[in-house]
Amino acid sequence: MPRPRPPADDRSLDQVRADILCDLLIDGRCEGHSPVAQGIRPTVVVTVPALSLWDDAHAAGAPAQIEGLGPIPIERARELSGGATGWMRVLTHPETGTVLSVGRRRYEPPPELRRLVRWRADRRMAPGCVMPASRCEIDHTVAWSDGGTTAADNLAPLCAGHHKVKHHGGWTVVQVPDSGGVLEWTSPYGRRYLVEPERRTPVFRPVPERADDAGPAPF
Repeated sequence: MPRPRPPADDRSLDQVRADILCDLLIDGRCEGHSPVAQGIRPTVVVTVPALSLWDDAHAAGAPAQIEGLGPIPIERARELSGGATGWMRVLTHPETGTVLSVGRRRYEPPPELRRLVRWRADRRMAPGCVMPASRCEIDHTVAWSDGGTTAADNLAPLCAGHHKVKHHGGWTVVQVPDSGGVLEWTSPYGRRYLVEPERRTPVFRPVPERADDAGPAPF
C-alpha cells in the first residue's frame, strides 16, 4: 500500500529552514525532527552598565549591549532588566573594561578573565615550575566548593601536576592580598615560597567617603 503523500508545501527550502529555527527558538522543540534537535534553549546576554540604568547621560556614553548584536535603546534595556530573573555581577577594569570578576554566579571564568590571568602570570604559578601559562589549568585558589569566587584575585594558572599537589599534597596556597597576583605556597613542613607573576595587575580600592561630602548617595 503506497504511503500517503505529505500535504503540499509551497515554501522554499530557506523559508522552511527559517520556520524550523523559529520553532526551536520560541518553543524549544520541533515535532517530527530528530531528538537531538529538540529541547534547544537560546541564551541572550544583555550587558547593562549599572549607572546607565540610573542616569540617561551615562547611558549615552555607555549603552546597553546585546552580545553579538550591538547597542540597544536604554529604555528597552531597563524593561529587560526589570523582568530579569537573575543577574551575573561582572566587575570590570574602570579604564579598559577588562573583566576582573564574575563573583559566585559562574564557575568557569569568561574568556576575557582567562586571558587576563594567563597574561598576568605568563607561566605557571607554582614553585620551580616553568610550564607556560597557556598550557596550564585555571585554578580557583580558594576552591569554589569552599566559597571561592571567580575573580582575578582568586585565580591562577597551574599545571596539572601542581594542581593535584595543591589539592591533595598537603600544601596550602593563598593569594597575597592586594599583591596583584602573588601566590604564597606553604609546604606540609611549614616552608613558605612566594611565586610572583610576570606582570602584576593594578589593585583598585574604593575612595573613602569624607564626612563633609554633601548630597544623597545615588543608590
